[in-house]
Amino acid sequence: MKKTIALTFTLLLTVAFALTQTSLASQEEMKKKADKPAKAAAAPKAPKTDADIQKCISDKFAASKTVTNGGAAVANGEATLTGEAKNAGAKGGATRTAKGCGAKTVVNNMTTPAPPPAADKPAVKKKVEPAPAKK
Repeated sequence: MKKTIALTFTLLLTVAFALTQTSLASQEEMKKKADKPAKAAAAPKAPKTDADIQKCISDKFAASKTVTNGGAAVANGEATLTGEAKNAGAKGGATRTAKGCGAKTVVNNMTTPAPPPAADKPAVKKKVEPAPAKK
């Protein structure tokens, strides 16, 4: 009986010690995070010129595998996109690219190839089995 009490007491002391150490470690970690200087507010970026926006868009279209003959005309922050996009998703991606380059509004005049005509499916006749005879 005395051994059981001694073991239980030792176990409780060990658990209490471990919890104390864990608590201290987390407090130190929180203190380190609080001591870090807050990031300075991002300085407002100078607005990009229309030429900068146009160059950015043109460079990205030139590197793109989904846009062919892509081009952009930018006036007063409004980009007008031209060229051919591989599909509708690539056309939407071109709009996102233009906005990412700094265009305030985008007019997307890109074309997409017409989808191939759907092939006629052969008519499938279902075999109808007669209903079982009633007795």
